[in-house]
Amino acid sequence: MPTVAFHGTADKAAPYNGGRSPVAPRIFPSVPDWAARVAKKNQCTGAPTSTLATPDVRRLAYTNCAANAEVVLYTIEDGGHTWPGGEPLPKWIAGSATHEISASAIMWDFYTQHPRAPK
Repeated sequence: MPTVAFHGTADKAAPYNGGRSPVAPRIFPSVPDWAARVAKKNQCTGAPTSTLATPDVRRLAYTNCAANAEVVLYTIEDGGHTWPGGEPLPKWIAGSATHEISASAIMWDFYTQHPRAPK
């Protein structure tokens, strides 16, 4: 399954480096490890490429995957539990938000380029 994800490094609800969360009963895996596991499941080959999408947003892409099922992770430095490019939530609840990228636009482009094959 092609996958694009967005995650802030200061997300307290779903910790970027993994661990316990005040809103979920189970321990979260680290986000980079989760992305690597998805890439392995999607049979991606080769090392991922890391680039800066903006000064505060890193893009990690796993390519050369079976059935065009690439995996892309956008990491927002100091980002909280927010939607990149979306309406801001109270910072004391969700943390910092970014408007350097639009998760909605990126997802639209990504899934247009990576349609799921019919069964």
